[in-house]
Amino acid sequence: MSRAIALALLLAGCAHATPPPVATAPKSARLWFGGDVNLGPGGHHALDGLVPLVHGLGVGVVNLEGAVATQLPTGPGLKLWNAPEALSELSQLDARAVGIANNHAADTGSDGLEKTASAVRGAGFLPFGGPAGATVLTLGAHKIALTAHDLEHGVPPHLIDDLRVARAQGDTLVATFHVTGPASYLPRPELKEAVEIALAAGAKIVIAHGSHAIGPLERRGDAVIAWGLGNVCFACDCTKESDAILVALDLDASPIGVQVLPIDAGLNSAPARPAKDPAGLFDLLEAIGTPKLTRAGDRASLP
Repeated sequence: MSRAIALALLLAGCAHATPPPVATAPKSARLWFGGDVNLGPGGHHALDGLVPLVHGLGVGVVNLEGAVATQLPTGPGLKLWNAPEALSELSQLDARAVGIANNHAADTGSDGLEKTASAVRGAGFLPFGGPAGATVLTLGAHKIALTAHDLEHGVPPHLIDDLRVARAQGDTLVATFHVTGPASYLPRPELKEAVEIALAAGAKIVIAHGSHAIGPLERRGDAVIAWGLGNVCFACDCTKESDAILVALDLDASPIGVQVLPIDAGLNSAPARPAKDPAGLFDLLEAIGTPKLTRAGDRASLP
């Protein structure tokens, strides 16, 4: 479905990886979130085009779609993988934390999650979700607890307990959720339920990805919700959704500062880039429920 048609309808109704360089501790609590990252064998420079865009936004947090493995997994159905040596490509974006809870995390087998967590850790990043549990990212004076849960089979029965435990580990709880289903600008029922649970557990930031489509952004009291970030890059020809956003947050601001940066996702090993038509994406975000954004060229702020 083209963006113009969609907008009209809506208005109508690891072990051998080279570790990234050690960076100095950030002096401020600024970070950005990207959606689904699938690197496959790597070497396609899929993230190079985003380096200027994220400069100065703080450290990055992304969802690593698929397991870390030395070769493409075999078997029926779509299988996704990320070569161990490809993980270092995330370092150029100053990514620090990598979510590993998604519907393709076990594509290499039942032990795939544990191996992925180990590989991510060995490459110098903080894994979170699945067997890695929550992680704490220290930025300036803030300790940020990050959680990741996959909603493929519905809301996990232990979600509220996981989030409360994580909340006790940091000053700010960030809950991220991965959803499975057809690409849609509207949140799925299980995501709505999970977000309510996260807010009740004290989450100040809720981030969703997985459907490959963007979703609206909103403030709920002093909390921020991003209902869908879309893709960042995919090494396979397995999604057609190129409209995507990065969300940059300033936790030193009150209320939390929120910047929206549209991107054109890198699909089928093409490079991701700043959006050619950021205004069109801002229009789309507002059409699906985002409050009127304060625009400044290729980025906008949430009021």
